[in-house]
Amino acid sequence: MPKGRVRAVVGYTALTLLCAAATAWCVLAGIAKLNLSGSAVEIRLAECHQEKGGKGGSYTVCSGPVQGTRSTTNARTAKVSYNGHEGETVRAARTPWGSYDVVDGGYVSRSISILLPVVPLLGTAGAAALTVREFRRPRQPAASDGAS
Repeated sequence: MPKGRVRAVVGYTALTLLCAAATAWCVLAGIAKLNLSGSAVEIRLAECHQEKGGKGGSYTVCSGPVQGTRSTTNARTAKVSYNGHEGETVRAARTPWGSYDVVDGGYVSRSISILLPVVPLLGTAGAAALTVREFRRPRQPAASDGAS
């Protein structure tokens, strides 16, 4: 196999794996956002503040104790990105990577959480098809002298 084709196969394979990882991340984030695991907890927001984001933007981060723990001394403190106010109680589910994500029951939010994995899944399928096509592509015949 020529060197250029090997590079193409390796590149398309890497792209396929990256798209598959993005698909898995979107699926896991959607499961947490929709509370399909059933592990949502109540968090009473005790403190909210602005944090700087990329490109000069900012977002609100709130933290507070998880409700339902036995004593206030052993209460877990959870931190969520949420545009709320102090004293408010919100439902949040723990994501597989350890952070909390607010569970939202709105139609638009649920639709986005369900449809978001479709985009990287299509990218995964496209990159996989390019990988297979490049790998199975027949070799180019050597230039023949009789064709001139």
